[in-house]
Amino acid sequence: MFFKAPKGFATGFLTFSILALLTSGCLESRAERRQSRADERLAQRVILSRNCGSCHTLQARELNLTGKVGPDLTRQGQRGRSPAWLRQQITNPTAIPDHEVVLGFEGKQKFMASADLVSGHELNVLVEFLRSLN
Repeated sequence: MFFKAPKGFATGFLTFSILALLTSGCLESRAERRQSRADERLAQRVILSRNCGSCHTLQARELNLTGKVGPDLTRQGQRGRSPAWLRQQITNPTAIPDHEVVLGFEGKQKFMASADLVSGHELNVLVEFLRSLN
């Protein structure tokens, strides 16, 4: 004797399976996070105009910065920093306690110039750019 599924069971199960697959792709994944090319270029312009490379190394996405005073930002996205943390670090670096900075750079955040001259949009684009670096 075979199990006989109720009417509509197969359709409901198929619909559920498709929805599960589609929504699983909506979960945040740093590995797949990509900005628009325009936003990526804007973030690069902000980085270059603020002279971030005079302190930070960043060897990604057409940037070849080789600073040594601050931490290497090339794989910043792997550090798992929240957008709020990065905004704070960029706009008010001295507010970040030593135990939250990259090892070996404790106390050096006081030397980082705050990026208070960037617009809110530029800041958001910059934060997402940094979070996308893997």
